[in-house]
Amino acid sequence: MKYQDRILFGKDSWVPEEYTTYFRVLETKDEYFRYHKKYHAFWVMCGMGLSDEVLKKVYYKNALRLLPSINKSLFPL
Repeated sequence: MKYQDRILFGKDSWVPEEYTTYFRVLETKDEYFRYHKKYHAFWVMCGMGLSDEVLKKVYYKNALRLLPSINKSLFPL
């Protein structure tokens, strides 16, 4: 919560099936679930249950603020 204005969500590849894991971490309070790649991580994960306002910042509002060339009309405010 302390650094909610400093975080951007991003991935280095476009694999839609992987997004559900990241969304689950950020959006839910689920506990002890496995990472989507069994060979990549050997620990369990827990959701952070971020509020809607913080999620909006992480997903797009912080990027709109930092990158003024992005067309703001493409995003809900």
